[in-house]
Amino acid sequence: MTLKKLEEFGITLKNLVEAGMALYIGSEEEEKEVKKNLEKIILKQLSNPNVSTLIIAAILLDREGKDGKLPFNYSDDPNYVYADEVIGLAIANEIAGTKAIFNFRFYDGKKPGIIGKLDKEGYMFLDDAIAGLLAGCMSKVFEV
Repeated sequence: MTLKKLEEFGITLKNLVEAGMALYIGSEEEEKEVKKNLEKIILKQLSNPNVSTLIIAAILLDREGKDGKLPFNYSDDPNYVYADEVIGLAIANEIAGTKAIFNFRFYDGKKPGIIGKLDKEGYMFLDDAIAGLLAGCMSKVFEV
């Protein structure tokens, strides 16, 4: 269900995996296995009610923002509003704890693939939600 909602924004399982792997640092021999595990973990986490609810919250906040219904100038993505970061951090933490929070800063800062596309399209909340999802899932890959 959550993946279907994400597809409305051009977010597919394929480009989630690609964005997650864009910051992969490791051997080429293990890359195929990491990619396969990442895909499984993303699918599992998208069915986690806490993760999916936070992603849906990000979607709804972006819709409200684009309609001018938030109590700040959404199109400016002001620095004093950090609720978008809180959503990303909460998703990362839900999936893989503290290590994912550190990984979130990496994905949020570099904005690989679909994260950068969402940012450029002005999705203030959804880009951080997806950064949190990928940070958590990539952190989880390496727990195994």
